[in-house]
Amino acid sequence: MHSYATDAKDREWVLLWIAALAVVATLLLNYLLKVLNLQVPWWLDAPSVMGFYGLFYQLFDDVVWALKIEPIRFSNIPNLRGTWVGVIKSSYENGTETRGVILYIRQTWSKISVRLETETSKSTSTMAAVYTEDSSEPGLKYEYTNEPAASSPQTMQPHRGIVNLVLSPDRKTLKGNYFTSRSRQTYGEMIFQRVSDKSLTRQEALAQASSFLANI
Repeated sequence: MHSYATDAKDREWVLLWIAALAVVATLLLNYLLKVLNLQVPWWLDAPSVMGFYGLFYQLFDDVVWALKIEPIRFSNIPNLRGTWVGVIKSSYENGTETRGVILYIRQTWSKISVRLETETSKSTSTMAAVYTEDSSEPGLKYEYTNEPAASSPQTMQPHRGIVNLVLSPDRKTLKGNYFTSRSRQTYGEMIFQRVSDKSLTRQEALAQASSFLANI
């Protein structure tokens, strides 16, 4: 996984809140140890401010940011993680359509990994940006590198490209376009529907998306 950019304002204040909580937790722990007349063994250091900071940061980065306890939202960053299935319409060879494309997104508050798989190739993100509902185009933009499968046509070569996907208001669909580098010079449209917030196998994902694929 790699870091990603975002227009979410919580990137500006969350770290300060985590630092403040770490200080409070350290003071509270020391107070409780004194009240209970407990002494930490010499071989076990009591958690310091940095220890609590690391613990709270990891918890927020992995879990808390994505929680929704209405009306509370811990982060404005859209939670895109899971398995998405869709269709790509490409200018390649004067127009081709690839169905059953699988998009895997792994995401935390600070990092992301986007992997797209077809029967003939796989692509992996190298950098990305996630935009919130406050943006004119909420969703995901990323740059990728593509590696054709061994069984793919010889005309397919490794290449780089850029994808721009807009998230629907119900956060169930990503739709947008892509274009590739000078070495390949193709472009196209793509649409994906989220079938699970977990990572599914290709067979499981296609089974979940059968009705969606039949109607597009």
